[in-house]
Amino acid sequence: MSDAKRPKDQLKAHIRAQNQTLILETSERVFARQGLAKTTTQMIADEAGLPKANVHYYYRSKKDLLEAVLERILTLWLNSVSEFNVAQGPKQNLTRYISEKIDHSRIDKNASKVFAMALIGEEPFVLEYLRRAFVTELSREKTTIESWVNDGLMEPVPVEHLFISIWAMTQTYADFDAQVRIMLQKDDLQESDYEEAKAFITKMVLAGCGVKESV
Repeated sequence: MSDAKRPKDQLKAHIRAQNQTLILETSERVFARQGLAKTTTQMIADEAGLPKANVHYYYRSKKDLLEAVLERILTLWLNSVSEFNVAQGPKQNLTRYISEKIDHSRIDKNASKVFAMALIGEEPFVLEYLRRAFVTELSREKTTIESWVNDGLMEPVPVEHLFISIWAMTQTYADFDAQVRIMLQKDDLQESDYEEAKAFITKMVLAGCGVKESV
């Protein structure tokens, strides 16, 4: 490859990455607002300020686009939630995990809503991704939790139900934020509302798991 051609290829790659990021971020926003069924690639193109043909250049169909959006969401979630550290014990790990999940609900509401819609609709891509990635993650965390139980740091718990409960409690602040706002009688949730939720959910989970206060 000549020196003259290399900068052109790098520029093309940069433009491609920029366009894909724009399309995926816009798609996530439109899917969350309009719903998976009602969203069209024309809506996404209009909001992104791109010709519809540009969207289809990168993603041949709405199905391909939705799967790309979901993969981006799930990858970010997996990479941004800390793995449990055995040495730190259950109190610190569960507290951090709940905090990170609430932060996702505060910062990435659209992502959470799109994921919830896809899960309710049993989108095959999401179900298969969960089987591959989340089940593996859960198995790893289950081993860690069982070691804490064996060390007397917490009571035995059904680990699968523990995580299901944490996900339900934390993700509701994104998926059903309208309901939360009504319950709190607020037009918008403030950071203090999320912090209060963190404290309450953490207290409930630690007590329910019999985590020792000294840990």
